[in-house]
Amino acid sequence: WKPVTATESFEIVRRRLFAGDVDYAARDAVLDAFSGMYYNASGEFPAGVGERDYLERMRSAYPIHPELFDRLYQDWSTLERFQRTRGVLRLMASLIHELWERNDSSLLIMPGLVPIDSTAVRFEITRYLPEGWGAVLDKDVDGANSRTLILDRGNPNLGRYSACRRVARTVFLGSAPSVTAQKVRGVEEVRIKLGCVQPGETPAVFGDALRRLSEELTYLYSDASRYWFDTRPTITRIASDRAAQYERSPHLVEDEIVRRMRAAVGRE
Repeated sequence: WKPVTATESFEIVRRRLFAGDVDYAARDAVLDAFSGMYYNASGEFPAGVGERDYLERMRSAYPIHPELFDRLYQDWSTLERFQRTRGVLRLMASLIHELWERNDSSLLIMPGLVPIDSTAVRFEITRYLPEGWGAVLDKDVDGANSRTLILDRGNPNLGRYSACRRVARTVFLGSAPSVTAQKVRGVEEVRIKLGCVQPGETPAVFGDALRRLSEELTYLYSDASRYWFDTRPTITRIASDRAAQYERSPHLVEDEIVRRMRAAVGRE
């Protein structure tokens, strides 16, 4: 027997991973808070997430956010070795265990909250990807010395929400599996916020984090309002790194200027 709809798949995975006892009053309070946030800040999130249909999707997937399931079923399931049901179950079991061990108190399990810094979770994610993604995770997404962690620690407004890490995880989960095959690359900003923001948090904080990351990270690309990670450094970052090297040796720059000026005079 196979699930007929994606929502039905969500329910099957949820039932395999969680006990049947549900605090329905707490669930409804959480979902009402999310639905109200989406409705009241409709311009910050994708169209339709503040409507009743999406509320029903959240109810079916609870305590997992539908956006995380969507990324796994729509993006990660396109990978050749990622088995739709077993792959989702393995990854979700690993990350749920890690969140439980950390006493995570988030309202829903969302893309921005996936603990990619965990060895077990990272293994379940990278085992389906080509070589090269380890460096991206270490430097730009969720490593112990990652730029995202440094930015969060250096800015209290971002750090209180771990905004940079949550944004980077969301972009990674939405772009890594299909970066070479996408006709239109990247994840839209409104969908990134959908994967990050919880009730009581300000969407603008995550928008600020996204813009900071686009200026600072080595492997983060952008085009208009879409963002994605790749295993190749951006041209901007390569140029910036080379410029930084010359800052330490200004005499090399001066010598090159003199050489070119003399060559230009000689041609005249």
